Parts: sequence; structure tokens; C-alpha cells
Amino acid sequence: MIFNWIKGNITKPAPSDTKSTGEGTSPAGLTNQPEGLVENAVALATGLEMVDAFYPGHDPIDYYGDGGFRFGPMSHQGAVMFLPSGIRRWDVTGLNDIALNSFDKIVAEKEDIEILLIGTGQQMSFLNRSVTDALRKQGIKIEVMDTSAAVGTLNILLSEGRAVAAALLPVD
Repeated sequence: MIFNWIKGNITKPAPSDTKSTGEGTSPAGLTNQPEGLVENAVALATGLEMVDAFYPGHDPIDYYGDGGFRFGPMSHQGAVMFLPSGIRRWDVTGLNDIALNSFDKIVAEKEDIEILLIGTGQQMSFLNRSVTDALRKQGIKIEVMDTSAAVGTLNILLSEGRAVAAALLPVD
């Protein structure tokens, strides 16, 4: 997850509210907060908001391993999705977590995807047949392989300017 400052979204309390709590520090002064504000005392106290991890670039993967990936100026621990809109966290932790709804973001961008690469981790494993069949019925071409092969293929296709998407499980 990435933290964003909520700068400018805290409304000053009315003068009568500041007598006992100090200007702008009381919960009464925390109005007009954005949707999804983390209900965490540290986040509230520091003016931070948790947001979905997202990188709008299409940079190749420079490194993978140790449970994560490095691309462009960023790195990410855990699974990632490379989409036409950019790179984002993939909310799965392993092969058994992958279900059809795990690909909702890919299905939403399917018109801009020529091929979907699925990296299954350390070794190539088959996905549930109902998942791959449903994706193919949506018109998505799929190639399932181990993450190492998927990263190499992704980087080559990106260098060719192809409309490639990838869903990649990390390797140790």
C-alpha cells in the first residue's frame, strides 16, 4: 500500500471548538475526509491515507525474486498485474487464491489487451479450468507459465510495443 498526504482536506474548527482542543487537532476538525480513510490513529494523527498501489508506467521488470518485483523507479512485494493502464498490486498470495474475480481489472481493460501472461510462481502450474475458460470466453488470449518465463516474455513484448498484460505471482 502507498500512503498519500490528505493535505488540504482538514477543515479548521469553529473558534468555539478550539478552546479546549487546540486549532485543527480535534476529531471535530476532521471533516470532508476522502472515501476510504484508514481508521487508524497513526494515519489520522499524521494526515495519511492508504491508497491502492498503482504505477502508471509500462516499464519492464528489472528484477524479480525475494517475494517481489522491481520496475522503473518502484518496487513491490507480492503479486502484481501489468495492465494497459499501468502496474498495480494483485490481491492474491498464491495459486489457490486465484479465482475468476481475481482478473476483474484485466477483464475491464480487455479491449486494450492482445495477450495475457500469467506467471504461476516458481514453477508452471495450471489454473482452475473454469477460470481460464471464462477468461477465454471474454475474448482474452492467455499464456500460463512460471513467473520467470512470464517476466522474460513480458519484457520482450513490451520492448516490441505489444498490447500485453500480465498477472504475476512472486518467487522467492
